[in-house]
Amino acid sequence: MALTGVSRLGKTVLWAGANDQRIAAVIASCSGEGGAALSRRNYGETIAHLASPKRYEYQFAANYGEWAANPDAAPVDAHQLIALMAPRPLLLQTGTEDKWSDPKGEFLAAKAATPVYKLLGESGIEAEHLPKAGRLIGGALGYYMHDGGHGMTTDDWGVYLEFLKRHL
Repeated sequence: MALTGVSRLGKTVLWAGANDQRIAAVIASCSGEGGAALSRRNYGETIAHLASPKRYEYQFAANYGEWAANPDAAPVDAHQLIALMAPRPLLLQTGTEDKWSDPKGEFLAAKAATPVYKLLGESGIEAEHLPKAGRLIGGALGYYMHDGGHGMTTDDWGVYLEFLKRHL
């Protein structure tokens, strides 16, 4: 079984994959804060935004907001969630103009999770810098950024299928 989801559901499929070994692969699209983006960057969508009253606090544990003012104090970050998928295939997908989901923060989190993939015999993100749009990089832990904004595009589906064919 492979799962995909966009935005809030991108967060959901990451969490599901981390918790259920029966999930063979995950494609998380524009998952941002609370998903694949590093909270400690405090960029775009933030803990303060997600945990604020009248927003999305119902989606998270009540204590999540404790780190809203100081994300550096949080005991975990996105790279650890990503690492829980290892060694199973995980593709992080975003858009160049999706500042809300923090494409760079998702890339940096994938780089930080790569050592766990390597430890378990798979490959991850070797690039030193954020790739140009339209270029799928990595191995079992992959990263892809389309030219555009938040969400999936029709062209992304071809990349998803290519990624899944390589790894399943």
